[in-house]
Amino acid sequence: MDLRDCCDETLAGMFMRGEQSAEAFELLLQRMQPILQARTDAAWQRVGGTIARDDLLQEATMACLSAVTTYQSGRGASLRTFVSVCVSNRLRDALRKHAAAPQLEQLLESALPQAYAAMDPQDLYAAMEEARRLQQMMAQQLTMLERNALQAHMDGCDYKATAQALGVSPKTVDNALQRARKKLQKFL
Repeated sequence: MDLRDCCDETLAGMFMRGEQSAEAFELLLQRMQPILQARTDAAWQRVGGTIARDDLLQEATMACLSAVTTYQSGRGASLRTFVSVCVSNRLRDALRKHAAAPQLEQLLESALPQAYAAMDPQDLYAAMEEARRLQQMMAQQLTMLERNALQAHMDGCDYKATAQALGVSPKTVDNALQRARKKLQKFL
């Protein structure tokens, strides 16, 4: 059987079952390369080149591997769509981590918004710890769909645009947001 004749979903299944796994993943990676490059280039331009393009491409490749290993056919999204969303999310997280990395300029009081500058340092630290706990809880308790839908909602996307980006229906987005809200209410 010539693997080049197989569709992406078939190759992902072969990879997961261990059938010609190295060859299947290599071919999938070649096919997904335009997506990885486009997402990497967009992320690199967003940060003005302050992160090495190779580092971003490595993050994108790892997201592709993760997407291939967690992909479930029959859930309304093609493997390409799922990879694209996973790569976008992974790169967005990498950019956030890069932006959140402590730098000397950010440590100056003048770099803090006025509301934070007026806070007691102990209260500020407690607020930051609470935010970290919330992020950890979200990573542990929310499904990928719930996290993606919540992130898109917080970014100001409407249900229709979110549904299209995630490859699901607007009702699925609504249900995911409702579940995420319930889980967050328990935490808060």
